[in-house]
Amino acid sequence: MAIFEKRTANKVLIDDTESLSCVIENWFNTNGHTEFVIRVQRGPFSDKTWRVQKRYNDFVKLHSALQTSGIHLPLPPKKIVGNMDPKFIAERQQALQKYLNIIVMNPILVSSLPARSFIDPANYCQPFREIALQHVSLALRGEVGWEVVSPLTEIGWRLRKHYYHVRCKNIQSKEELWAGWIDYGPDKHLDDKDMHAIFKSISQIQHPYIYPIEMCLCTDVGALVIRTSHKNGSLRDVLYGVKPKQSFMKKYGNPKGHKPLEISQIALYGRQILEALKFLNEKGLPYGHLHTGNIIIDNDRVKLLDIENGIIGVPSFYRPYFMQHKKIHSLQAIDVYCFGHTLYEMTFGSPLHESVVEHLPGECNPILRSVLESILSPEACKSGIPTIDDLLKHAFFANIKPTMMLSSDKIHLKIPTSTKEQIKKIIIMVEDRLKDEQKMVRSQKRLVKVQEMMSSEEEKKKQRSKMKQEHKLAKEKMRQKTIEENEKVNGASGSGSDRAESVNSTSTNTSIGTSTPPSVSGVTSASAPLPPPPPPPPNGISTLPVVTTNGNSQPDDRSALLTSICGFNKSSLRKTKVK
Repeated sequence: MAIFEKRTANKVLIDDTESLSCVIENWFNTNGHTEFVIRVQRGPFSDKTWRVQKRYNDFVKLHSALQTSGIHLPLPPKKIVGNMDPKFIAERQQALQKYLNIIVMNPILVSSLPARSFIDPANYCQPFREIALQHVSLALRGEVGWEVVSPLTEIGWRLRKHYYHVRCKNIQSKEELWAGWIDYGPDKHLDDKDMHAIFKSISQIQHPYIYPIEMCLCTDVGALVIRTSHKNGSLRDVLYGVKPKQSFMKKYGNPKGHKPLEISQIALYGRQILEALKFLNEKGLPYGHLHTGNIIIDNDRVKLLDIENGIIGVPSFYRPYFMQHKKIHSLQAIDVYCFGHTLYEMTFGSPLHESVVEHLPGECNPILRSVLESILSPEACKSGIPTIDDLLKHAFFANIKPTMMLSSDKIHLKIPTSTKEQIKKIIIMVEDRLKDEQKMVRSQKRLVKVQEMMSSEEEKKKQRSKMKQEHKLAKEKMRQKTIEENEKVNGASGSGSDRAESVNSTSTNTSIGTSTPPSVSGVTSASAPLPPPPPPPPNGISTLPVVTTNGNSQPDDRSALLTSICGFNKSSLRKTKVK
């Protein structure tokens, strides 16, 4: 038996709706090819983790199987030469990681058997079709007149539900009879006795908004339910304009058309769905499986399918979404939440791929907008969504009078009292499992948030340390630059002071009455003799111009002084009389 494919009381414990995450951790070369090591995790906790090794050719096979969906998938191209180069392999690893991320984030692709068997071969590489056909044959062996004509393609999203075209000699009908076989799920808690009793009751159910059942029976491992086929298929088939008998991936992977319903149709069908949900809740029969694929529109009447799913214990289509909201923890709240998603898809012609809707498109009818916001807005999912009775009183549905129910319509569902008590118990068990898993999801979210905060603090510390280091280096560069500039300035000022000192050494005697003229620019008297000094004036007062110099005198000043001294003519002196 596979790792997670364990059975307790003849039921499958694995939940096919749990999210999967894939990370390509490493790669290695073996036997001339490269294998990538992929770590796969189921759900939020790491205790459900395993690793698979895949070659590039395995990705090519998966890509070929997923092409029927019509969804563009960016598989990196094949390379013959140089495909063993480490740099190329690293680039291919990144491209394959993006490829896997797109698959696991798409609800259509990740729920397909090719994708599941690729990332979880231990649980999904079994011959599901052959095993299911054996169970169907054994179940019909004791029923007189029933036989299997042919298997149908995977028209539904469940991997463990298979459809067959069957025939009964005792039923003369022009419409085909479709049989659906499904294994018991993790929420199946009734014993065989109560299971047979409830199946006998629902086989006789009568309600104008519930699709009739031709025959249903249960075994120790699953259930078989037979209904007449409908030429137009489900409401989802009508919205997307696809053929009912096509495979689920081909029909809904990338549909060409989206045909939203008229506002009057949405109000009418919505009111009918609420009436059917109210009937099931009052009878104590758990449902929780409302979506557009489980709705048939027949002569402007809604008819719900798969009302037996709650008893069988299989997970809900929208379970990954309402798992995120702790206020949605009862079966009635689940029905209302699923109704909100169904209403959204009828309004806009395409499903809502998020657990809540932040902003509705502007063209939405104001009254209908209030209904959707009361169920699918983030505030509603945090504070609490309305009940079925609250919605029936809403103005959008209250104006639709239940005149569509004719007097000839019969309403009937009788469940034995003892079985009712058992159903109440299993409802409590189902809700308890949901609450426990919601606590686990919240705990994991808090853990991830703390880890992000811690990593953020570490990142901030690294950034601060990096900034300090950069500031220190910049400061050191500035100091070094200042030192170099000072050295250049000091070198230049040193040579200038040498020349000034040379000038000063020969010019300190330049004053009134001096007998020796100063030398200029380092020219000494030995190398450049000067003319003899003039005799002193009679009165002893010299008329030479007094020129003072200092170390900062410029070369032009010294030249002017030298020229003045050399060009001195004593004959130009005038005699003065002493009084």
